[in-house]
Amino acid sequence: MIHTSTSPVTDGAASAAPLVRTIEELTPEWMTAALAKERPGIRVTGVDIDRVIWGSATKAFAKLTFDGESHGIPERVCIKGGFDERSRAFGLGAAYELEGCFYRDLAPNLRAEVPACFYAEAEPEQGIVILEDLTARGAEFGEATNLWSIDTVAETLEVQASWHGPLWGSTKGRYAWLPVGVEAARQAFQVMLSPEQFHPLISRDEVPELSAGLRDDERVRRAFRALWEHDDNAVHTINHGDAHFAQLYRIPGRAPAFLDWQTACLAPWSHDVAYFIGSALSIEDRRTHERDLLAHYLDALEAHGGPRIAPDEAWADYRRHTLHGFAWMCVPTVMQPSETVAVMAHRYAAAIEDHDPFALLFRD
Repeated sequence: MIHTSTSPVTDGAASAAPLVRTIEELTPEWMTAALAKERPGIRVTGVDIDRVIWGSATKAFAKLTFDGESHGIPERVCIKGGFDERSRAFGLGAAYELEGCFYRDLAPNLRAEVPACFYAEAEPEQGIVILEDLTARGAEFGEATNLWSIDTVAETLEVQASWHGPLWGSTKGRYAWLPVGVEAARQAFQVMLSPEQFHPLISRDEVPELSAGLRDDERVRRAFRALWEHDDNAVHTINHGDAHFAQLYRIPGRAPAFLDWQTACLAPWSHDVAYFIGSALSIEDRRTHERDLLAHYLDALEAHGGPRIAPDEAWADYRRHTLHGFAWMCVPTVMQPSETVAVMAHRYAAAIEDHDPFALLFRD
């Protein structure tokens, strides 16, 4: 158990809760002030944190106790935010801020399941959300080392199409905080792809032996610049932005859904789709099924109000966006477990070698 804190709390906690930066500051006083924003009169008297998952953002799982009514807040919650300075050092503050904005403003209007959210707020370089603990609904979570069936991958692509289609052609307009492209990843890549970081990161045991072209840091940086320029000028829809398999959960009897919306952005459809397919299948299964899965997604996109994209155009854009998977060659193990980095790096490296996005990006 990380900590147990119990204390009396004054009624209502009228002032808004400041966004704390450490697990230790998630006290009954802070929880009361946060939850009272929408539920005046709520009193949290105990916050028992019994599990913490450290990663790009930190998830603290807590049992709450209340003085009187819980106002619909469950006993078990997940508190997520930027609580680890080691991850913040990679420029991820914008991601924490973005997820707070997503759950506060966009999630209620998204045509897809997301975890129930009881508090969401953001400020520069920080965002905190208080979510349901999905294990209470029997959720199964995607694990990179334990993949689901081809049919489930197809069903997940339908889920992506269910928000890509209705939000096709989106611009910043209504959600001024929503970036074009994955802003946090682009900032982090300024560090990860630098010559000082690039070579030590790709030389780790978790990363497969890369071809000479993928070991050329200047070539990789130039390709990402070309991809970002392409994406900035494309037709946009709402993207998850980091839609790999380990972001999934599924409730029994329901379609898969995505967690971790700290990279939500405006981007081409192919950003989410190529990145997801590259992570969700073994190398062999991807090679066998990716064209059929892409065709399945395109049909679903059109059914959900999106355009009919020509197969050759879609295939080229899919190939171009396999480059996003290169991020896993550089993901520090402080952000993801070593075994997850290893299987993802191998899958994405194979996809990049198979599809040669460099040929398209340097020709564009």
